[in-house]
Amino acid sequence: MAINFAPLQTINKFRTGLRNFLWQQDIARAPFAKRLLIRSCQILIAVIRDLVQGQLSLRAMSLVFTTLIGLFPLLALSFAILKSLGVHNALEPTLLTLLEPLGDRSIEVTSQILGYVDGIQVQLIGVTSLGLLLYIVLDMMRKIESSFNYIWAVKQGRSWSSRVSEYLLAVIVSPILLFLSISITSSVNTNFFERFLENLSFGGLLIEAMAVIMPILFMSLAFAFAYSFLPNTRVRFSSALLGGFVTTIIWKLMGSVFQGIFVASARESIYLAFATAIAVMFFAYIGWLVALIGSSIAFYHQNPAKARTGREPTVQSIAQQEQLSLTLASIIIRRFHEGKAALTESQLAFAISSNPIVIEDSLLALEQIGLIGKTADDPARYQPARSIIDCALVDIWRELRMRNSYYMGSHIESDEAQSIRNFQSQVDAVIDKELSEQKFIDVSH
Repeated sequence: MAINFAPLQTINKFRTGLRNFLWQQDIARAPFAKRLLIRSCQILIAVIRDLVQGQLSLRAMSLVFTTLIGLFPLLALSFAILKSLGVHNALEPTLLTLLEPLGDRSIEVTSQILGYVDGIQVQLIGVTSLGLLLYIVLDMMRKIESSFNYIWAVKQGRSWSSRVSEYLLAVIVSPILLFLSISITSSVNTNFFERFLENLSFGGLLIEAMAVIMPILFMSLAFAFAYSFLPNTRVRFSSALLGGFVTTIIWKLMGSVFQGIFVASARESIYLAFATAIAVMFFAYIGWLVALIGSSIAFYHQNPAKARTGREPTVQSIAQQEQLSLTLASIIIRRFHEGKAALTESQLAFAISSNPIVIEDSLLALEQIGLIGKTADDPARYQPARSIIDCALVDIWRELRMRNSYYMGSHIESDEAQSIRNFQSQVDAVIDKELSEQKFIDVSH
Protein backbone atom coordinates (compact mmCIF):
# COMPACT_ATOMS: atom_id res chain seq x y z
CA MET A 1 0.00 0.00 0.00
CA ALA A 2 1.41 3.38 -1.01
CA ILE A 3 2.04 5.93 1.73
CA ASN A 4 0.50 9.34 1.19
CA PHE A 5 3.08 12.09 1.86
CA ALA A 6 0.81 14.92 0.67
CA PRO A 7 0.17 16.41 4.17
CA LEU A 8 3.92 16.42 4.93
CA GLN A 9 4.69 18.06 1.60
CA THR A 10 2.02 20.68 2.26
CA ILE A 11 3.52 21.47 5.67
CA ASN A 12 7.04 21.76 4.22
CA LYS A 13 5.76 23.98 1.42
CA PHE A 14 4.00 26.21 3.95
CA ARG A 15 7.15 26.46 6.11
CA THR A 16 9.26 27.34 3.07
CA GLY A 17 6.78 30.00 1.98
CA LEU A 18 6.59 31.45 5.49
CA ARG A 19 10.39 31.51 5.73
CA ASN A 20 10.68 33.29 2.40
CA PHE A 21 7.97 35.78 3.36
CA LEU A 22 9.58 36.64 6.71
CA TRP A 23 13.31 36.51 6.03
CA GLN A 24 14.05 36.55 2.31
CA GLN A 25 12.56 39.92 1.39
CA ASP A 26 14.06 43.38 1.27
CA ILE A 27 11.50 44.96 3.60
CA ALA A 28 13.25 48.34 3.45
CA ARG A 29 11.68 48.88 0.02
CA ALA A 30 8.30 47.35 0.88
CA PRO A 31 5.16 49.46 1.50
CA PHE A 32 4.61 50.60 5.05
CA ALA A 33 1.71 48.19 5.75
CA LYS A 34 3.65 45.17 4.47
CA ARG A 35 6.80 46.25 6.30
CA LEU A 36 4.83 46.63 9.54
CA LEU A 37 3.26 43.19 9.11
CA ILE A 38 6.57 41.45 8.41
CA ARG A 39 8.42 43.17 11.26
CA SER A 40 5.58 42.38 13.69
CA CYS A 41 5.60 38.70 12.67
CA GLN A 42 9.39 38.53 12.99
CA ILE A 43 9.31 39.97 16.52
CA LEU A 44 6.40 37.71 17.49
CA ILE A 45 8.24 34.58 16.31
CA ALA A 46 11.43 35.69 18.07
CA VAL A 47 9.60 36.27 21.38
CA ILE A 48 7.80 32.92 21.11
CA ARG A 49 11.18 31.27 20.52
CA ASP A 50 12.52 32.92 23.69
CA LEU A 51 9.53 31.65 25.69
CA VAL A 52 9.92 28.11 24.35
CA GLN A 53 13.61 28.07 25.26
CA GLY A 54 12.59 28.78 28.87
CA GLN A 55 15.15 31.39 29.89
CA LEU A 56 12.57 34.16 30.31
CA SER A 57 10.42 31.93 32.51
CA LEU A 58 13.36 30.89 34.69
CA ARG A 59 14.49 34.48 35.19
CA ALA A 60 10.93 35.57 35.98
CA MET A 61 10.75 32.88 38.68
CA SER A 62 14.02 34.02 40.24
CA LEU A 63 12.87 37.64 40.24
CA VAL A 64 9.73 36.70 42.20
CA PHE A 65 11.91 35.69 45.17
CA THR A 66 14.14 38.72 44.62
CA THR A 67 11.09 40.99 44.68
CA LEU A 68 9.72 39.46 47.88
CA ILE A 69 13.06 40.07 49.61
CA GLY A 70 13.78 43.57 48.32
CA LEU A 71 10.34 45.12 47.79
CA PHE A 72 9.76 46.36 51.34
CA PRO A 73 13.24 47.92 51.78
CA LEU A 74 12.77 49.66 48.42
CA LEU A 75 9.34 50.95 49.40
CA ALA A 76 10.67 51.99 52.80
CA LEU A 77 13.37 54.17 51.23
CA SER A 78 10.90 55.65 48.73
CA PHE A 79 8.41 56.21 51.56
CA ALA A 80 11.03 58.06 53.62
CA ILE A 81 11.89 60.33 50.68
CA LEU A 82 8.23 61.07 49.92
CA LYS A 83 7.54 61.64 53.61
CA SER A 84 10.29 64.24 53.76
CA LEU A 85 8.47 66.01 50.90
CA GLY A 86 5.17 65.69 52.74
CA VAL A 87 3.59 63.61 49.97
CA HIS A 88 4.06 60.06 51.28
CA ASN A 89 0.42 59.28 50.40
CA ALA A 90 1.52 59.32 46.75
CA LEU A 91 2.63 55.69 47.14
CA GLU A 92 -0.95 54.48 47.49
CA PRO A 93 -2.22 55.38 43.98
CA THR A 94 1.00 54.02 42.48
CA LEU A 95 0.62 50.66 44.20
CA LEU A 96 -3.06 50.55 43.28
CA THR A 97 -2.13 51.05 39.62
CA LEU A 98 0.64 48.46 39.83
CA LEU A 99 -1.63 45.91 41.53
CA GLU A 100 -4.61 46.67 39.32
CA PRO A 101 -4.68 43.11 37.88
CA LEU A 102 -5.57 41.85 41.38
CA GLY A 103 -8.97 43.47 41.01
CA ASP A 104 -10.85 44.29 44.22
CA ARG A 105 -8.13 42.62 46.29
CA SER A 106 -5.65 45.29 45.18
CA ILE A 107 -7.03 47.70 47.81
CA GLU A 108 -6.52 45.19 50.62
CA VAL A 109 -3.02 44.18 49.47
CA THR A 110 -2.02 47.84 49.04
CA SER A 111 -3.21 48.78 52.54
CA GLN A 112 -1.30 45.85 54.05
CA ILE A 113 1.92 46.78 52.21
CA LEU A 114 1.65 50.45 53.19
CA GLY A 115 0.88 49.53 56.79
CA TYR A 116 4.02 47.41 56.97
CA VAL A 117 6.16 50.03 55.22
CA ASP A 118 4.82 52.77 57.49
CA GLY A 119 5.95 50.72 60.47
CA ILE A 120 9.56 50.81 59.18
CA GLN A 121 10.85 54.06 60.63
CA VAL A 122 13.81 54.56 58.29
CA GLN A 123 14.77 57.85 59.90
CA LEU A 124 15.03 56.19 63.34
CA ILE A 125 16.95 53.01 62.56
CA GLY A 126 20.68 52.75 63.04
CA VAL A 127 23.44 53.14 60.52
CA THR A 128 24.00 49.38 60.32
CA SER A 129 20.34 48.66 59.62
CA LEU A 130 20.19 51.45 57.07
CA GLY A 131 23.25 50.03 55.36
CA LEU A 132 21.57 46.61 55.26
CA LEU A 133 18.48 48.15 53.66
CA LEU A 134 20.62 49.85 51.03
CA TYR A 135 22.51 46.62 50.33
CA ILE A 136 19.28 44.65 49.87
CA VAL A 137 17.93 47.29 47.49
CA LEU A 138 21.16 47.46 45.47
CA ASP A 139 21.42 43.67 45.31
CA MET A 140 17.81 43.44 44.11
CA MET A 141 18.53 46.00 41.41
CA ARG A 142 21.69 44.07 40.41
CA LYS A 143 19.70 40.86 39.90
CA ILE A 144 17.02 42.68 37.95
CA GLU A 145 19.72 44.28 35.77
CA SER A 146 21.26 40.85 35.17
CA SER A 147 17.99 39.54 33.73
CA PHE A 148 17.60 42.54 31.44
CA ASN A 149 21.27 42.32 30.42
CA TYR A 150 20.63 38.73 29.31
CA ILE A 151 17.75 39.89 27.12
CA TRP A 152 19.93 42.57 25.54
CA ALA A 153 22.88 40.15 25.12
CA VAL A 154 25.05 42.31 27.39
CA LYS A 155 27.86 40.30 28.96
CA GLN A 156 29.27 43.06 31.18
CA GLY A 157 27.11 44.49 33.96
CA ARG A 158 27.56 47.80 35.71
CA SER A 159 30.47 48.23 38.09
CA TRP A 160 29.68 48.53 41.79
CA SER A 161 30.45 52.24 41.77
CA SER A 162 28.02 52.77 38.87
CA ARG A 163 25.40 50.64 40.58
CA VAL A 164 25.54 52.65 43.78
CA SER A 165 25.32 56.01 42.02
CA GLU A 166 22.76 55.09 39.32
CA TYR A 167 20.52 52.84 41.42
CA LEU A 168 20.37 55.27 44.33
CA LEU A 169 19.69 58.08 41.88
CA ALA A 170 16.75 56.08 40.52
CA VAL A 171 15.48 55.35 44.04
CA ILE A 172 15.67 59.05 44.92
CA VAL A 173 14.45 60.51 41.63
CA SER A 174 11.57 58.08 41.06
CA PRO A 175 9.55 59.27 44.11
CA ILE A 176 10.07 62.88 43.04
CA LEU A 177 8.85 62.08 39.51
CA LEU A 178 5.95 60.24 41.09
CA PHE A 179 5.06 63.32 43.11
CA LEU A 180 5.25 65.53 40.02
CA SER A 181 3.09 63.18 37.93
CA ILE A 182 0.43 63.02 40.65
CA SER A 183 0.49 66.82 40.96
CA ILE A 184 0.01 67.18 37.21
CA THR A 185 -2.80 64.60 37.22
CA SER A 186 -4.50 66.41 40.11
CA SER A 187 -4.34 69.73 38.29
CA VAL A 188 -5.76 68.13 35.14
CA ASN A 189 -8.66 66.67 37.10
CA THR A 190 -9.76 70.00 38.55
CA ASN A 191 -13.35 71.13 38.10
CA PHE A 192 -12.18 74.07 35.99
CA PHE A 193 -10.56 71.77 33.45
CA GLU A 194 -13.58 69.47 33.34
CA ARG A 195 -15.99 72.40 32.87
CA PHE A 196 -13.78 73.78 30.10
CA LEU A 197 -13.92 70.48 28.21
CA GLU A 198 -17.63 70.00 28.78
CA ASN A 199 -18.32 73.35 27.11
CA LEU A 200 -16.71 72.09 23.91
CA SER A 201 -18.70 70.28 21.23
CA PHE A 202 -16.95 66.98 21.77
CA GLY A 203 -15.87 67.70 25.34
CA GLY A 204 -17.61 64.65 26.84
CA LEU A 205 -16.06 62.29 24.31
CA LEU A 206 -12.68 63.93 24.84
CA ILE A 207 -12.90 63.40 28.60
CA GLU A 208 -13.80 59.74 28.09
CA ALA A 209 -10.96 59.29 25.59
CA MET A 210 -8.45 60.93 27.94
CA ALA A 211 -9.64 58.71 30.80
CA VAL A 212 -8.65 55.70 28.68
CA ILE A 213 -5.56 57.04 26.91
CA MET A 214 -3.75 58.91 29.69
CA PRO A 215 -3.31 55.94 32.07
CA ILE A 216 -2.03 53.79 29.20
CA LEU A 217 0.32 56.58 28.07
CA PHE A 218 1.79 57.23 31.52
CA MET A 219 2.20 53.52 32.23
CA SER A 220 3.84 52.96 28.84
CA LEU A 221 6.28 55.79 29.56
CA ALA A 222 7.08 54.27 32.96
CA PHE A 223 7.88 50.88 31.41
CA ALA A 224 9.84 52.61 28.62
CA PHE A 225 11.96 54.39 31.24
CA ALA A 226 12.65 51.07 32.98
CA TYR A 227 13.57 49.34 29.70
CA SER A 228 15.95 52.21 28.85
CA PHE A 229 17.56 52.39 32.28
CA LEU A 230 17.96 48.78 33.46
CA PRO A 231 20.12 47.17 30.70
CA ASN A 232 23.77 48.19 30.70
CA THR A 233 23.59 49.31 27.08
CA ARG A 234 22.09 52.07 25.00
CA VAL A 235 18.41 51.51 24.27
CA ARG A 236 16.58 53.65 21.73
CA PHE A 237 13.56 55.32 23.28
CA SER A 238 11.32 54.35 20.36
CA SER A 239 12.10 50.66 20.93
CA ALA A 240 11.67 51.01 24.69
CA LEU A 241 8.33 52.79 24.20
CA LEU A 242 7.05 50.03 21.91
CA GLY A 243 7.95 47.41 24.49
CA GLY A 244 6.38 49.55 27.21
CA PHE A 245 3.15 49.95 25.25
CA VAL A 246 2.79 46.20 24.63
CA THR A 247 3.57 45.50 28.30
CA THR A 248 0.92 48.00 29.39
CA ILE A 249 -1.74 46.43 27.17
CA ILE A 250 -0.96 42.94 28.50
CA TRP A 251 -0.90 44.32 32.06
CA LYS A 252 -4.38 45.81 31.60
CA LEU A 253 -5.70 42.55 30.15
CA MET A 254 -4.31 40.65 33.13
CA GLY A 255 -6.79 42.52 35.33
CA SER A 256 -9.83 40.68 34.01
CA VAL A 257 -8.12 37.29 34.44
CA PHE A 258 -7.08 37.87 38.06
CA GLN A 259 -10.42 39.45 38.93
CA GLY A 260 -12.10 36.26 37.70
CA ILE A 261 -9.80 34.20 39.93
CA PHE A 262 -10.68 36.23 43.01
CA VAL A 263 -14.40 36.18 42.22
CA ALA A 264 -14.26 32.39 42.01
CA SER A 265 -12.19 32.09 45.19
CA ALA A 266 -14.54 34.41 47.09
CA ARG A 267 -17.26 31.73 46.88
CA GLU A 268 -15.17 29.58 49.20
CA SER A 269 -14.33 32.18 51.85
CA ILE A 270 -12.52 29.67 54.04
CA TYR A 271 -9.80 29.39 51.40
CA LEU A 272 -9.74 33.10 50.48
CA ALA A 273 -6.61 34.06 52.48
CA PHE A 274 -4.69 31.07 51.20
CA ALA A 275 -5.81 31.76 47.63
CA THR A 276 -4.79 35.40 47.96
CA ALA A 277 -1.21 34.53 48.93
CA ILE A 278 -0.85 32.07 46.05
CA ALA A 279 -2.46 34.47 43.59
CA VAL A 280 -0.15 37.33 44.63
CA MET A 281 2.95 35.18 44.05
CA PHE A 282 1.57 33.95 40.74
CA PHE A 283 0.77 37.55 39.84
CA ALA A 284 4.38 38.56 40.63
CA TYR A 285 5.66 35.77 38.36
CA ILE A 286 3.33 36.69 35.48
CA GLY A 287 4.15 40.38 36.00
CA TRP A 288 7.90 39.80 35.71
CA LEU A 289 7.40 37.49 32.72
CA VAL A 290 5.37 40.17 30.95
CA ALA A 291 8.00 42.81 31.79
CA LEU A 292 10.76 40.59 30.36
CA ILE A 293 8.68 39.92 27.24
CA GLY A 294 8.26 43.68 26.75
CA SER A 295 12.01 44.18 27.03
CA SER A 296 12.56 41.34 24.55
CA ILE A 297 10.19 43.09 22.11
CA ALA A 298 12.22 46.28 22.49
CA PHE A 299 15.44 44.31 21.87
CA TYR A 300 14.23 42.75 18.62
CA HIS A 301 12.76 46.05 17.46
CA GLN A 302 16.14 47.75 17.94
CA ASN A 303 18.09 44.79 16.52
CA PRO A 304 15.93 43.41 13.68
CA ALA A 305 18.71 41.19 12.31
CA LYS A 306 18.75 39.19 15.56
CA ALA A 307 15.07 38.28 15.36
CA ARG A 308 15.97 35.39 13.06
CA THR A 309 19.10 34.01 14.70
CA GLY A 310 18.46 34.92 18.34
CA ARG A 311 20.93 36.41 20.78
CA GLU A 312 23.24 33.41 21.05
CA PRO A 313 26.59 33.71 19.19
CA THR A 314 27.09 31.78 15.98
CA VAL A 315 29.51 28.81 16.17
CA GLN A 316 32.53 29.31 13.92
CA SER A 317 35.79 27.50 13.31
CA ILE A 318 39.08 29.12 14.35
CA ALA A 319 39.94 29.79 10.69
CA GLN A 320 36.53 31.44 10.13
CA GLN A 321 36.94 33.61 13.21
CA GLU A 322 40.38 34.78 12.10
CA GLN A 323 39.22 35.43 8.53
CA LEU A 324 36.16 37.38 9.70
CA SER A 325 38.10 39.48 12.23
CA LEU A 326 40.87 40.37 9.77
CA THR A 327 38.31 41.17 7.05
CA LEU A 328 36.49 43.58 9.34
CA ALA A 329 39.78 45.15 10.42
CA SER A 330 40.77 45.59 6.78
CA ILE A 331 37.46 47.32 5.91
CA ILE A 332 37.62 49.66 8.92
CA ILE A 333 41.27 50.59 8.30
CA ARG A 334 40.79 51.06 4.55
CA ARG A 335 37.80 53.38 4.96
CA PHE A 336 39.63 55.43 7.57
CA HIS A 337 42.72 55.67 5.35
CA GLU A 338 40.59 56.81 2.40
CA GLY A 339 38.77 59.42 4.50
CA LYS A 340 35.38 57.73 4.22
CA ALA A 341 32.74 57.67 6.94
CA ALA A 342 32.98 54.96 9.56
CA LEU A 343 30.41 52.14 9.38
CA THR A 344 27.98 50.82 11.97
CA GLU A 345 27.72 47.17 12.95
CA SER A 346 24.82 46.60 10.56
CA GLN A 347 26.64 48.37 7.72
CA LEU A 348 29.77 46.30 8.30
CA ALA A 349 27.67 43.12 8.24
CA PHE A 350 26.08 44.22 4.95
CA ALA A 351 29.50 45.03 3.47
CA ILE A 352 30.63 41.41 3.89
CA SER A 353 27.16 39.87 3.23
CA SER A 354 26.88 38.63 6.79
CA ASN A 355 24.66 39.08 9.86
CA PRO A 356 25.30 41.56 12.70
CA ILE A 357 25.16 38.79 15.31
CA VAL A 358 27.86 36.87 13.40
CA ILE A 359 30.36 39.75 13.44
CA GLU A 360 29.59 40.83 17.03
CA ASP A 361 32.31 38.70 18.65
CA SER A 362 34.88 39.68 16.01
CA LEU A 363 34.27 43.39 16.59
CA LEU A 364 34.54 42.83 20.35
CA ALA A 365 37.86 41.00 19.84
CA LEU A 366 39.25 43.86 17.73
CA GLU A 367 38.16 46.30 20.44
CA GLN A 368 39.81 44.28 23.19
CA ILE A 369 43.18 44.27 21.44
CA GLY A 370 42.89 48.04 21.00
CA LEU A 371 42.78 48.11 17.21
CA ILE A 372 39.34 49.71 16.84
CA GLY A 373 36.97 51.75 18.97
CA LYS A 374 33.35 52.91 18.97
CA THR A 375 32.24 56.44 18.25
CA ALA A 376 29.63 58.24 20.36
CA ASP A 377 27.08 58.09 17.53
CA ASP A 378 23.76 56.27 17.83
CA PRO A 379 24.15 53.62 16.55
CA ALA A 380 27.89 53.48 17.23
CA ARG A 381 30.37 53.44 14.36
CA TYR A 382 33.73 51.68 14.29
CA GLN A 383 37.05 53.30 13.45
CA PRO A 384 40.75 52.64 14.20
CA ALA A 385 41.87 53.38 17.75
CA ARG A 386 45.62 53.51 16.98
CA SER A 387 48.05 54.22 14.16
CA ILE A 388 47.36 52.26 10.99
CA ILE A 389 50.36 53.35 8.89
CA ASP A 390 52.56 50.40 9.87
CA CYS A 391 49.75 48.07 10.94
CA ALA A 392 50.79 44.60 9.75
CA LEU A 393 48.43 41.68 9.16
CA VAL A 394 50.68 39.29 11.06
CA ASP A 395 50.75 41.49 14.17
CA ILE A 396 46.96 41.76 14.39
CA TRP A 397 46.55 38.07 13.59
CA ARG A 398 48.91 37.18 16.45
CA GLU A 399 47.21 39.59 18.88
CA LEU A 400 43.85 38.01 18.10
CA ARG A 401 45.24 34.55 18.71
CA MET A 402 46.78 35.57 22.06
CA ARG A 403 43.82 37.68 23.19
CA ASN A 404 42.66 35.45 26.06
CA SER A 405 45.97 33.77 26.88
CA TYR A 406 46.30 35.51 30.27
CA TYR A 407 43.28 33.57 31.61
CA MET A 408 45.36 30.40 31.78
CA GLY A 409 47.82 31.85 34.31
CA SER A 410 50.78 29.50 33.82
CA HIS A 411 51.67 27.40 30.79
CA ILE A 412 51.10 23.66 30.77
CA GLU A 413 54.40 22.00 31.65
CA SER A 414 54.98 18.64 29.99
CA ASP A 415 57.15 17.17 27.25
CA GLU A 416 54.18 17.06 24.89
CA ALA A 417 53.30 20.72 25.58
CA GLN A 418 56.91 21.78 25.04
CA SER A 419 56.97 19.93 21.71
CA ILE A 420 53.81 21.70 20.59
CA ARG A 421 55.20 25.08 21.66
CA ASN A 422 58.32 24.42 19.59
CA PHE A 423 56.13 23.61 16.59
CA GLN A 424 54.15 26.84 17.10
CA SER A 425 57.38 28.85 17.34
CA GLN A 426 58.58 27.37 14.05
CA VAL A 427 55.26 28.24 12.38
CA ASP A 428 55.48 31.81 13.72
CA ALA A 429 59.04 32.13 12.46
CA VAL A 430 58.04 31.01 8.94
CA ILE A 431 55.07 33.39 8.92
CA ASP A 432 57.21 36.31 10.12
CA LYS A 433 59.82 35.60 7.46
CA GLU A 434 57.35 35.36 4.59
CA LEU A 435 54.51 37.75 5.55
CA SER A 436 55.76 40.22 8.15
CA GLU A 437 55.97 43.05 5.59
CA GLN A 438 52.34 42.74 4.49
CA LYS A 439 50.36 45.74 5.75
CA PHE A 440 46.62 46.29 5.96
CA ILE A 441 46.78 49.33 3.73
CA ASP A 442 48.70 47.35 1.10
CA VAL A 443 46.08 44.61 1.20
CA SER A 444 43.28 47.14 0.90
CA HIS A 445 44.68 48.38 -2.35
